Amino acid sequence: MGPGLGSIADLGDLILKARDAGLSDDEQVRFSELFNFATQNLPYVNLFYVRPALDFLFLNSLREVASPGAYRRQENRRRKQYGQRSLVKPLDPFGAF
Repeated sequence: MGPGLGSIADLGDLILKARDAGLSDDEQVRFSELFNFATQNLPYVNLFYVRPALDFLFLNSLREVASPGAYRRQENRRRKQYGQRSLVKPLDPFGAF
């Protein structure tokens, strides 16, 4: 069955979350969940020579808008787990350098 079945199950979970969010105020569908699903399932996005450029130019800014502080959390996790730090900071989504 392969990874296609897993992607269909993930899409089903997102649809059920959206339905539940419409029925009750306790459930929420986060933009970051939809964004992650879309970037993981779009063709050509996960190619090894495309993904770093997309992350730097476009996707990191969208992640920061969807979930403020995402880059800082990523940096802290990278520093703790691997002892690494980024050489280049992503572009600021609000236009400041």
